[in-house]
Amino acid sequence: MSNMHGWVYRNLRRLWPGGIETQKHLRELKKMQWLSHEEMEKWQLERIQHIVKYAYENIPFYRERYGREDIHPEDIRSFKDFQALPFLTKQDVNSNRESMVAPQMRKKAFINMTGGSTGESMRFYIDNSFWWWNQALEYRCRGWYGVKEGDKLAWCWGDSRDMYDWNWKRRLKAFITQQKYLNAYSLTEEKMRAFAEMLVEWRPIMVRAYVSALELFARYLKDRGIFDIRPKLIETTAEKITVYQRELFDEVFGCPVADCYTGREFGTIAYECEQGRLHVCETRFPEIIVKGRAARPGELGEVALTSLSQYTMPFIRYKNDDMAILDPEPCPCGRGTPVYKEIVGRIFDFLVSTEGKYIHSAYLMLVFNTKPEVVRFQAYQPDKRHLDIQVVCKEKVTEAWKDEVIAEIQSNFGKDIRVAIDIVDHIELTRAGKHRFVISDVKPDFL
Repeated sequence: MSNMHGWVYRNLRRLWPGGIETQKHLRELKKMQWLSHEEMEKWQLERIQHIVKYAYENIPFYRERYGREDIHPEDIRSFKDFQALPFLTKQDVNSNRESMVAPQMRKKAFINMTGGSTGESMRFYIDNSFWWWNQALEYRCRGWYGVKEGDKLAWCWGDSRDMYDWNWKRRLKAFITQQKYLNAYSLTEEKMRAFAEMLVEWRPIMVRAYVSALELFARYLKDRGIFDIRPKLIETTAEKITVYQRELFDEVFGCPVADCYTGREFGTIAYECEQGRLHVCETRFPEIIVKGRAARPGELGEVALTSLSQYTMPFIRYKNDDMAILDPEPCPCGRGTPVYKEIVGRIFDFLVSTEGKYIHSAYLMLVFNTKPEVVRFQAYQPDKRHLDIQVVCKEKVTEAWKDEVIAEIQSNFGKDIRVAIDIVDHIELTRAGKHRFVISDVKPDFL
């Protein structure tokens, strides 16, 4: 029945908006992945030259920036020439968003927003082709493990933009696409028990998860001797996965674990192949930057990315605030794309309510992302009964505003936790120069 459902879904999906385009991209990606390293570089350089020319001719922001620095598309004859272009930052996007959209694409464009893992969110424009390319990338990479579009997919997730609010239309869509959810913002023993019982019966083909949320769920299953959930693939994202977590997932679920490096601005950026190597997707050109220069082979530095498929709002040499290392060695799987040796700095924590509910810390990002007054925040939880939050605002806020935010947070944490908000002028960075938006001294203890 499940195989028949997936077959019917995959064939009907072609008739929906973007279905034909997604299948076209998927066929192209399946062929391109086997290009040699030299062939891949040639293809990417041609796409870089094309998108730089397009941005210069169509995007007011880039035309002014490149013109000011006397840069012309014809100058880009090599990757070294490309590295002379200025970087793009989140501050650039937030300050110049409207002038970064191609005028001919404006009617098709709509706003998306980053999750704000540093406490700062960014709004940007995309169009439907963004999703068609991203779906093709996901389907191609999951296909490495035998997972197909329309197969049963269980989520251990938290972002409300990706989850259903369970009105009848959303329930119908979840049924058609064969997707089930466990909310990472509100984990309890009761909810994990119900989810486990459902999955044992439902038999998902794949699980997509926040790493820390899946770790709690896997520990719950292990401690209770539940080893009947056997998907083909565990796909982890949003956080850096540890060796311990991989071993735990292998023990509990008995299937491969593939890390997926993503970002709201780009969608799927890199995906782990069967050999355990993190391949950068063909339509994302990666750079690692150290003090403004290209990193040496194997050197840790800042991530800069160029999307080769986004034309509504091009991202060219964009720094996303992550740190990474590119692997100088080719992957034995034979695919010619660049490989990340390691992505650094995406570890999230859990916050804990007095009632034993574990709440993914990204929940606070969604709370503060809806507050235009907020520039940055940092939350500290010393114990289950206290949550202290420092907030930097770009304008003065009232005590009533603070009370409303506290009430919103307490609605999820429970009335017994004391939430305090302190408006400050500055939040100290770590010694590594990074901003930690959550610091917690509370560790899960009920499993």
